[in-house]
Amino acid sequence: MRIDVDEDCEVGVDMAPLIDCVFLLLIFFLVTTMMKKWETQIPLTVPEMTSSLSPKKSAEDLAIIALGADESVYQVVSRNTYSGETIYQPIGDLPDYLANLRETRGVELPLEIAADRTVPVSRVIEVFDLCQLRGFMQTRVRLGGKPNEDPLTK
Repeated sequence: MRIDVDEDCEVGVDMAPLIDCVFLLLIFFLVTTMMKKWETQIPLTVPEMTSSLSPKKSAEDLAIIALGADESVYQVVSRNTYSGETIYQPIGDLPDYLANLRETRGVELPLEIAADRTVPVSRVIEVFDLCQLRGFMQTRVRLGGKPNEDPLTK
């Protein structure tokens, strides 16, 4: 069985849509270059580039309670955003600390519990529940937040 293929049935690329696309791209680039010229004529004073992070984390924004690997409780006194340096202070009695925090700064203060990865989950939940019972509703937990070295050496 033999099929005759006519020369009229040849497969080829139709050039009309390709030429249309090229003209549309040409018009697009012409218009955008004209817009770029107009943008340079608009008088603008651009502010200097600054960082959105402050080098020191304000202690008034957030209270951080850190749990060490030995399940001891620390207060984060200051934290440098750029270097990552954090200064800890041990908390003797956590319920007294939370009561003092509630009286001085109110219950709307966000609390963060930064726990070392080796701290048992039951201890983290215990501290979280204590914060909730004291009225701090904006409490979140961050695991792996406390460095492994002794905080008193910093």
